[in-house]
Amino acid sequence: MTVRLHLRRIRVIDVVRDDEAELVVEVADSQSVKRCPSCGDRTAKVHEIRRRRVRDLPSLGRPTTLVVQVRRYQCQGCGHRFTPEHPELAGKITRRLARQLVSDVRKLTVRELARRHRLGWHYIMGVVHSWAETVGAQRRAERCRVLMVDETSLRRGHRYVTVLLNGETGAVLAIVKHRDAKALASFFIEQGRRWCRGVEVVVTDGSESYTAAIVRHLPAATHILDRFHVVRWFARGLIEVRRHLQRREPPGVTPAFDPEVFRARFLALKRADRLDDAERARLEAIFAARAELAKAWAMLQELYGLYAAEDLAGAEEHLDRFARMWEADPLPEFYRVASDIIRWAPEIFNFHRAGRWSNGRLEGTNNLLGLLKRMGFGFINAANFEARGILLIQGPGP
Repeated sequence: MTVRLHLRRIRVIDVVRDDEAELVVEVADSQSVKRCPSCGDRTAKVHEIRRRRVRDLPSLGRPTTLVVQVRRYQCQGCGHRFTPEHPELAGKITRRLARQLVSDVRKLTVRELARRHRLGWHYIMGVVHSWAETVGAQRRAERCRVLMVDETSLRRGHRYVTVLLNGETGAVLAIVKHRDAKALASFFIEQGRRWCRGVEVVVTDGSESYTAAIVRHLPAATHILDRFHVVRWFARGLIEVRRHLQRREPPGVTPAFDPEVFRARFLALKRADRLDDAERARLEAIFAARAELAKAWAMLQELYGLYAAEDLAGAEEHLDRFARMWEADPLPEFYRVASDIIRWAPEIFNFHRAGRWSNGRLEGTNNLLGLLKRMGFGFINAANFEARGILLIQGPGP
């Protein structure tokens, strides 16, 4: 039969096996004249021919193997012997199979790919590492104007890593072991001062460790505290007030909680401008009998206004109104909220000063990384997690 492999510079010599179980084809390089890497002369003298089995993409659902005639040439000028590389072959597999493996590893486990293509787990992981190193090096070589930093875990509650993302392109730059200042500083040192000087904005959560590394290595960058984390801090005060008021009986008595307040726990966290008429009426009925909860809700809305404002002046007005409400009737549950605002005020207001950047794009990336962790039932090796995480975001690479 005639077989078309659609591979550059590949000539079919013979079909060794063609049945339902497997397709084996013997092939050779279509170019017979090569250039000597030592002296540059062209030669067609073949010293020896060896055969090597190379795995290719499946054909009609069957595993396909190429028996490649590997020619070892001898230069007639200088006598140097050499084996030229082929553009379509990459070790034990073809380059198109390597590209397919790198693409499939975003959705399948390495073990499943090893079973499908009859390859070793460690060999496929080596291919993934090689491509990830190439992709990561290309991304880190480019200028990053907006850097996003956050943490995630290899397994729930175990072995945290730091994820670094280019905020403008959405590309994962690196996944660094640990989540302390030393881990982040090691990435900045490896990137070099020139790259660090190009970072204009950096977005993190309220981590003291990350802040210490940023102050030391990115002194000219504008540090923004991620608004999603800050809003969660703001909501903490209302949650504490609601938990205090909803308990109407001592522990052990059923029902222990006021069901009306408990059912409205998520509704009370919404912004006022996003409530419809029915939701607003429901909250007003709850607040009518609970003045403390109404006060906490009003204070939270002013804090929400820090980010809802269109500019810095509007955000400062909302903070002033919150401060006046706090001075008039301070709620103990908001002590920690107020102290956090005082501690991180410059980083919070930098949201309006430096282009309203947040870690929303990085949080979406962490969701995809979470799917990757669940698919692999967690990771132990941080290097394997980084390799697959880099390839997961924005395609397989070159």
